[in-house]
Amino acid sequence: MNKIKYNFNFPKERILKIFTYITIICLIGLYTAFWFHPEYYTASASEAEAAISMIQIKRILFVTLIIFFSILLLLKRNTLSDKRNKILSVIIFAATPLVTFMALEYANIMQSPILFQVFSTLRNRAILYTFWILGLLLPGLYVISNSTKAASLILSILICILGLVNYFVYSFRGIPILATDLTIAGTALNVMSEYNYTLSYEPYVLILITLFWCICICKLRSYKGLRIRFRIPAIVIYFLLLSISIYTLVFTDFLKGKNITINTFKPQKSYAKNGTILTFARSIQFLLVEKPEGYTLETAKEIAGKYTAVSTQDANTPNIIIIMDEAFAALQDIKDFKTNKEVTPFFNSLEENTIRGDMYVSIFGGQTANTEFEILTGNSKAFIPPSSTPYQLYIKKAFPSLNYTLKEQGYQGMIAMHPYNPKGYNRETVYPLLGFETFLSSADFENPKLIRNYISDETDFERIISEYESAKADSDAPFYLFNVTMQNHSSYTKDFDNLPQDITITDPEFKDDQAERYLNLIHLSDKALEKLITYFESETEPTVIVFFGDHEPAIRESFYTSLFGKPTDKLSSEELMEKYKVPYIIWANYDIEEKNITTSSNYLSTLMLESTGMKMSGYNQFLSEISKEIPVLTSHGYWGADGTYYSLTDTDSPYYESIKKYNILQYNNMFDKGNRIENFFQ
Repeated sequence: MNKIKYNFNFPKERILKIFTYITIICLIGLYTAFWFHPEYYTASASEAEAAISMIQIKRILFVTLIIFFSILLLLKRNTLSDKRNKILSVIIFAATPLVTFMALEYANIMQSPILFQVFSTLRNRAILYTFWILGLLLPGLYVISNSTKAASLILSILICILGLVNYFVYSFRGIPILATDLTIAGTALNVMSEYNYTLSYEPYVLILITLFWCICICKLRSYKGLRIRFRIPAIVIYFLLLSISIYTLVFTDFLKGKNITINTFKPQKSYAKNGTILTFARSIQFLLVEKPEGYTLETAKEIAGKYTAVSTQDANTPNIIIIMDEAFAALQDIKDFKTNKEVTPFFNSLEENTIRGDMYVSIFGGQTANTEFEILTGNSKAFIPPSSTPYQLYIKKAFPSLNYTLKEQGYQGMIAMHPYNPKGYNRETVYPLLGFETFLSSADFENPKLIRNYISDETDFERIISEYESAKADSDAPFYLFNVTMQNHSSYTKDFDNLPQDITITDPEFKDDQAERYLNLIHLSDKALEKLITYFESETEPTVIVFFGDHEPAIRESFYTSLFGKPTDKLSSEELMEKYKVPYIIWANYDIEEKNITTSSNYLSTLMLESTGMKMSGYNQFLSEISKEIPVLTSHGYWGADGTYYSLTDTDSPYYESIKKYNILQYNNMFDKGNRIENFFQ
């Protein structure tokens, strides 16, 4: 009987072809299934942070399989002809701005989570100017790299990174990025390990589209670009067009004239109207400081001439300790939700010899150094480009501050203390320029007590007492220390064995794990403050302690939505000011008049000097006078003495001329190099 023989030796090319077809079919099937299950890619950030569920497992599975099969396809050798490769290279090169734009705007969490709706949600002119910018970037990358493949790859990856960075920044602080945030990138890197980087499916899809597009680009062969005799003129022409475009977009009012503006109080609204790229590009103008209307040196001198430094012989010189406690805020002032016990009982109990109240600041959830700058200098963020940080941008030489005013009165110590990385916000460089003689950072603490991964307020305040006692052992001169704590820094996404959970939220409507961790942190700060003040109550030397928060905490947005009763992007500007409010006290161990005063951070040091009978500069006198007209002034607006909220640009405000005077003096102080009015600001 003859045996039938079967030949299973398929040609290698045939196997590869079958493999390719199967991979492509799997990818198409996965993408199609993914697309027709919107629940797989429209999860909100809060949903992504929830406990693992079956739908999340399916999402992860789909993403993993798509990436896996995409990588398999990438391994397949390109067998297309040169002609087809060139045609596809040109098509992909030309389509890269469109694909990256759609992927980026899909991940813009201020937009609708439907990929093809990005064109209907953005304004037509915004789309036009966005493609102007992308049309500048792509040819630029091409003439530099001399490769369509390299140019397309670089642009795709850069846009993906921009989208992811914006997503995480918005998730952490509730405000998307602006160009001025680049100045604090180094500081952000210092604390980035403390955050939870859970993705929702908008950025997942951004990654998927970018990955797929990069695979398509990589599958094509690379071709030589322009010859050298054409490339040099192309580079010259490109940079000429680039210069003209940058000048038009950044240094003129062209975009403003086209109604492309940025709502600096709610930049997410601008993101929703104008898109990510255009909003970010438009914000570059914030790095430029314009001379205020009506500014001349003579005008500044005329305003300053009404005030002279107090030079009385009997001015008080108590010991001064200023503590800016990280993220110390009174969330229950926004909405009185219930907790199992009082969160800050000692702070709330201080009344005797205490000035206290609400203090409005210009920042939320981060950019600590901006509140610090306002406290130490009396200058206001209202007259500085939004999101800019003066420590990073403007302080390059000795700068007038409270420190110099105290130093001229014989204060010793002149200590700045921050128990963390000294490089944050350029403090190492800036503190000496502000008049500090000593800077104590985390490296100066031996075996400190930690809360989570940060040096505790208890250890921090014990070091204040130690520095005070050491200084007094050497001299009877009044002591001064400025302290920026770290214990309560965000994020609040993780449990730690060294953070007791004594405080719980008992209102189900406001129950939130991040909020509870935060409340337990400031509960510990309250205990540490009690020990510090108890120590100085027994001291015979007159001492003043100023204690306040730098901003409200960056807890997830859903918690703030519960507090306000609606999403924060639906709040009016006046309502949103409540998200920029912290409590403060000025406490003395001797008799001072008790008051409750609502203020803003630019006035606080003046309020301290005035309330305790200390010597004030001419600038402090000006600030004291204008605070009676404008008791609260921030970069987001102000309240007048009439109790009405005004925007900074409201020319009909009865306080508009006073605002202009303040702006003129501050411009002279900060930006009119070589013409600063002598003996006025310190």
